Amino acid sequence: MGLDMYLETMDKTTGETTIIHSWRKANQIRAWFVNQFDKDPNDQLKIKLTPETIDNLICDMTQVLAHQQLASNLLPTSVGFFFGSTDYDEYYFETLADTVDYLMHDLEWHTETEDLYYTEWW
Repeated sequence: MGLDMYLETMDKTTGETTIIHSWRKANQIRAWFVNQFDKDPNDQLKIKLTPETIDNLICDMTQVLAHQQLASNLLPTSVGFFFGSTDYDEYYFETLADTVDYLMHDLEWHTETEDLYYTEWW
């Protein structure tokens, strides 16, 4: 078991969902969503996203990658029974770099026909 996190699209007409990206135990990204949307950290999350939300996440991740000392302020780790390491280590920064790369180059989301959600399971 562990913290499994997803970006998924939902077709606005059919309601069909498709997972388009996933993370495992990337608790710093989860904490970002909890903080940005003022969610209870003890709840499993499903949050509808906007292009502005994605831009803000990219901005914060890019700042942390450029200035690692900002990590605990902009993208702090979070504790949970299945959430993995809270260290600001190589895995932490690799996860951010991979996520920025995905969001900037590979994200396929057709805002006219699809909604985008952050979801999770643990």
